[in-house]
Amino acid sequence: MPSTMENLATLNSFLRTILTTVVLGVITVAGWFGYTTYNAKEIEARRQSKELAEAQEKLDQASRELSAAQSQLAETTEQLNVANQQIDQLNKDIENLNARLTLLKVDHRLARLTVVDQGTDEKGEPYTVVKFVELNDEGQPIGKERQYRIRGDVVYIDNWIVKFDDKYVEQADIDRSTSLVLFRRIFGEMQQPIDGFPLDEAGQRPQAYARGGKETDLEKKIWGDFWNIANDEAKAKELGIRAAHGQAVSMKLQKDKAYRVQLRASDGLSIVPEDSSTSPPPSGEKPRPPEA
Repeated sequence: MPSTMENLATLNSFLRTILTTVVLGVITVAGWFGYTTYNAKEIEARRQSKELAEAQEKLDQASRELSAAQSQLAETTEQLNVANQQIDQLNKDIENLNARLTLLKVDHRLARLTVVDQGTDEKGEPYTVVKFVELNDEGQPIGKERQYRIRGDVVYIDNWIVKFDDKYVEQADIDRSTSLVLFRRIFGEMQQPIDGFPLDEAGQRPQAYARGGKETDLEKKIWGDFWNIANDEAKAKELGIRAAHGQAVSMKLQKDKAYRVQLRASDGLSIVPEDSSTSPPPSGEKPRPPEA
């Protein structure tokens, strides 16, 4: 019997424990439910506040990344602008350089030689009859055409030449944009230079530079004191002259041909054959039609 009572006491104790646990669970759940219900707005506000804070952090991060990207873009744009400016300057420098190189290579037509006759004299010596006329830049004659009979078939044109510093040519300086030439004399290979025929008068302005304009002070100084300037480096430099000296150019002439005497802006004199289709015929002859 006592054993039965002990068992009942134990069962009652177990049941009370279970009941107490259930009651406590119900109270806890009810408390939690009551708490959450009573504080639902505050809890929701906290949740929303947290989500808002997280969203704000993401927005701030995106803003920082956008700011960094904009800064990088601005830096890249500035570098691109600088590069474009450098490219523009390089293009201008190239254009200026090309213009300067073009000016240095400009050829000026100064005179034309036309072979009128060629043969041998009674002594069996070769001779050549040429007509010489100075030209303007358009290739039109200046002054009177002159005719000379030279000994041999190689003609020499002796001249005085003045070459200016390249910077003046490159800048198209009004007085120094091209070398200057004064034709002294013309002679053949079988003649002494002193026996040649005079062309431009020493000390006077060459016809090729007259062209209706007034002689400049610089030209007066150069042609009036040529050899002193040529022998005085300081005086030549003061006038912008790179070199001043005599020069003789030559060409083996062929009958019925014409030759152009031309001057490179930055250099000296040349004699080159003219195109037969554009060369004037020797005096007294009619132009020949082009060959078929």
